[in-house]
Amino acid sequence: MSKINYNSEKNSPTSRSPQERKEILRKIITRAQSLQNTINDDTIQTLELCMEQTDSINSETSLEEKVHNQEEVLMDSEMMNISSRVLKHCTKSLTKLVCAYNHVEFAQKLVKYIKELPDVEPETPDWSLLESQVTKCFKRTPQYSTLLGTLAPLEKKEVNRKKPVVREAQVQIKRPDNIVTAEKEEESLEETVKINKFISKYYKTHHKPLDFFKLILHPNDFGKTIQNILQISFLVRDGKVKVSKDASGILVVQPCTKDMIAQLKAGKTSNVQNVIYLNMEQWKILKNIYQLEKPMIECDTEILHVI
Repeated sequence: MSKINYNSEKNSPTSRSPQERKEILRKIITRAQSLQNTINDDTIQTLELCMEQTDSINSETSLEEKVHNQEEVLMDSEMMNISSRVLKHCTKSLTKLVCAYNHVEFAQKLVKYIKELPDVEPETPDWSLLESQVTKCFKRTPQYSTLLGTLAPLEKKEVNRKKPVVREAQVQIKRPDNIVTAEKEEESLEETVKINKFISKYYKTHHKPLDFFKLILHPNDFGKTIQNILQISFLVRDGKVKVSKDASGILVVQPCTKDMIAQLKAGKTSNVQNVIYLNMEQWKILKNIYQLEKPMIECDTEILHVI
């Protein structure tokens, strides 16, 4: 196969003009395109020579020149595309040659080769002559030594596993959703009922709501004060009392009317249960403001004081 003569280009000065580089690239591309139709033993070598010349031209071109002369970049890309197609054709051609292997033809040639060896009778060929060559093609199994004998199996010990203990399911204690006076099963429920009665009685007697903080405040016990706040929140949740602000902005508690209870049962209104945050310092401030000697709520002794 004829080859491109690049001596003139190689002997040329290092810096070639863009026009010269383009002319050389066109010749290389034309030659590379012709390789697609002629796949033989020299194809890869010729393609490699074309790629080397393309890389040489590409190394001469600076980045700034590539920006202004984009035609060279396109020609370099075209050369890469053609090279890929040529290699693809070479791969297909190699695959066809490998698939064309005929084992019968190979065996016949091998028999012919043995019979033509010196000191070999044609009727009885000596295959041992190929032993030194053939054995090199097979991988040998590495040598290894085994134990002299097998080990006696050990007796398995029976393990007595403890049976899992089935625990009785604990009964979950739930607070009743609605406050009822007929069933008083818990002490806290009894206290809630008593507080509800006290608020209703106070409202009927004085015709005005109670001061919320004055109602829940226990001057000697911070824990009782928190407990009273929770009891009032339960009453609000069940729609028994209402917490609101009066004209002066003070929180007051009053029993819900029959109309309010009817609207709540009909689903026209909804109650929101809130628990007011109260810490020890705030409790002391309330004590100084109200100056209570006794709490209004004393459920332990079943007495509710009206102050």
